Amino acid sequence: MANRAFIFDMDGVLIDSERAWVPHQHAFSTGLFGEEIYKKIGSTVGLSIDTIYQNAVKHGFAMDIDTYYEVYDKQAEIIYGTAQPTQNIEELINYLEKEQFKVGLVSSSRGVWIDLALTKLGIKDSFDFILSLNDEKSILPKPYPDGYLAAMKALGVSPERTTILEDSNFGIASAKASGAYTIAYTEHLLPDYIQQGADAYAASVGEIIALINTRS
Repeated sequence: MANRAFIFDMDGVLIDSERAWVPHQHAFSTGLFGEEIYKKIGSTVGLSIDTIYQNAVKHGFAMDIDTYYEVYDKQAEIIYGTAQPTQNIEELINYLEKEQFKVGLVSSSRGVWIDLALTKLGIKDSFDFILSLNDEKSILPKPYPDGYLAAMKALGVSPERTTILEDSNFGIASAKASGAYTIAYTEHLLPDYIQQGADAYAASVGEIIALINTRS
């Protein structure tokens, strides 16, 4: 069936990078921001590094943005080097290709991080459209729907013909606000993180495919 799209978030959806950050988070963040500023920033789950930077600056962080990116990029190489792919993600990609879905990716991560992850997973060529909200400053970040709407426009599909797979509540809010059918992926959630607002929830690739088939 033509003119259907499936759009992925990346972190916590294609790859278990959110949990891969956990062993490094405190040491990395206190080393970068200092203990006091890090405490004031609070939870960073689902936030872009630009948003984290803006919050840190409000609390007295003085590093310039380019140096900040360099520090984060070095850490990202470690994280994506150790993060595990989502189990059976190739099965989902193959299913979408077989069913002739247009496939997109909208991530808050930097483009260089997206390259790291998709190269590791070996699926970069499977995407018809890839958007880094960090790199495209003219598009409002999640939870605004603008990134997903831009992807739909590029893919030539309507929200009613689009399914989005997200994990964080900022991402879920962004996807829902775009008008797309929104699936919250639960496999890689951090302890005590509660998702809300999605149309459906899935803990495996098999469950995602079943939801798509049911909707079709």
